[in-house]
Amino acid sequence: MWKWLFILSIALVGCKARHKLISDAELHPDCKYASYDKKDVLSNSDSNEIDFTWLKIKAKVDAEFNEQSLIFQVQLRIRKDSLVYAKISKSGFTGVKLLATHDTIILVDKLNKQYFTGHYSSLDKILGISVPFEVLQNLLLGNPTFLYEEEGFKKIVEPLISYSSKRFDLELFVDTLIHQVQSFTCDSLRLSTVGVLDGRTKKEVWISYSDFGDINGYLLNKKIELKGIKGDKQLILSDIEIKRVKAFPKLDAPIEIQDDFKPMEIK
Repeated sequence: MWKWLFILSIALVGCKARHKLISDAELHPDCKYASYDKKDVLSNSDSNEIDFTWLKIKAKVDAEFNEQSLIFQVQLRIRKDSLVYAKISKSGFTGVKLLATHDTIILVDKLNKQYFTGHYSSLDKILGISVPFEVLQNLLLGNPTFLYEEEGFKKIVEPLISYSSKRFDLELFVDTLIHQVQSFTCDSLRLSTVGVLDGRTKKEVWISYSDFGDINGYLLNKKIELKGIKGDKQLILSDIEIKRVKAFPKLDAPIEIQDDFKPMEIK
């Protein structure tokens, strides 16, 4: 009996030795970056990112929020890895200013003479969605931002390669953590979609990029869609069109609160 078991074990080892593991590149020969892992994506992104200290971006926004349709212009000033400043205007009049850092939010509503100061997490109460600061900073730039340190999971469904902090076959919300999914094009490794899923609030934020091209010397996606949902309910939908981009060595981010402005009540 032991003799037959020994022969069987040798045969099984032989079968395993003959079994060849097929790589992602072999499975998807038409997907140029099929072999790339998370580290490779970040290295490629670092080499293609806009090098800046301060960046000014002008954009047009069509939004649906709180059952209202809004069209306005936004001027963003971004200090790399530090702050995001937004000035929201309509017909040349600035109505709202917003300053966001890793831990602080300041909002000034000039129309209603109100203001709000609080922790960055208060953005969820203001906009109805949770957007990590790293994602907010790179929102208009289309740079990949991995919110998780581990390798995560990868799936290729051409023409896209997707990377996720959790297994793709798991339910949408499996715990109270924040999970992330990012999809890139197979042919150029450009960011196509970002999804941030908050297990605590059961809210989702999805950002989609399109119309890649030159914007006064900078290669960026000209059109961006931001969508916030909770179950079947749409919380916010914004179509953003970038009009102008320019880097500066230094800019200011002025946000003043007038003496007659009242604190804003945010529930």
